[in-house]
Amino acid sequence: MRLLVTGATGFIGSEVTRQLCAMGLRPRVMIRRPTRARFLDGLDVEAVHGDLTVPDTLRSAVEGCDGVIHLGGRAVFEPARALAPTFIGGTRALAEAAAAVGARRFVFGSSLLVHGPSPEPVVADTTAAPVIDYGRVKLQMERELAAMPGLSVASIRLPHVYGAGDQLFANVQRGIMAVPGRSNPAFSHLHVHDAARVLIAAALGTWEGARGIGDRDPAGWDRFLGELQRLLPRLVIVRLPAPLALAGTAMMRLVRARLETPDIFTPDTVRAWNLPLWVDPALLWDELGLEPEVPDFTVGLKRSLDDGVDRVWRHSVADRRRV
Repeated sequence: MRLLVTGATGFIGSEVTRQLCAMGLRPRVMIRRPTRARFLDGLDVEAVHGDLTVPDTLRSAVEGCDGVIHLGGRAVFEPARALAPTFIGGTRALAEAAAAVGARRFVFGSSLLVHGPSPEPVVADTTAAPVIDYGRVKLQMERELAAMPGLSVASIRLPHVYGAGDQLFANVQRGIMAVPGRSNPAFSHLHVHDAARVLIAAALGTWEGARGIGDRDPAGWDRFLGELQRLLPRLVIVRLPAPLALAGTAMMRLVRARLETPDIFTPDTVRAWNLPLWVDPALLWDELGLEPEVPDFTVGLKRSLDDGVDRVWRHSVADRRRV
């Protein structure tokens, strides 16, 4: 089966690409900025240029493929007007191109943030009710994709995905990290290794629909970070009061808006951090015929520190090279 991976140089997309190559499947990877291709060095891939905001580049990118794992887009918690060109316009154009060339399977990397805060676990029939724009645009595209003729769609609502080299571990490497508040309600996590396995299983299978997924222990952030500090006693974690973090990120957002540059830390980042939001730990795994290989955050954090010894990745927002 020939798969196109968008967002292949991103944090999750690069792991998906590595696993596909390890399976002997030579994926086609869509890359917008050629300098980002270095994150796939050593992998047997077919690299093509494509830009979600330029629909004319998408048909040739997907032509000859049987399916798509779509992870491309503006991966920051910004207002809908900033997210729409890639997440809405780009996803729509890519899906239309896929249907036009006969690539019937379409796996959409959605987000658990299509749900709002809840003290109860998200289950199969939990109503989606997003409270931040990132979740709203993801939900809009889930619904458009599900109604698109000619496509078999699986929307995987990913929780907090972590692993060596992600933004959290970039801060860990600096020895100090600031977090927006003290939050201990249950929150679902998933190691990037298992996130990639889920996306690939969905692409190679026949399951259709939209579901959230998480590991076996939806740990609140205090437990998650407490385990990280146990493993790294010298790590300094500064817990900012949530109202102060909201005010600070709102001011930063005004500055960034004038500069027209994206930012990882926004008011919606703070809101998302403090949500109680967790998935029934059994949800979706059985339907895909999988078990998590990284069962919980205690195993995942140790694995991430081991992996981080020799793995380097950089968020596209922090990567200032423009081509």
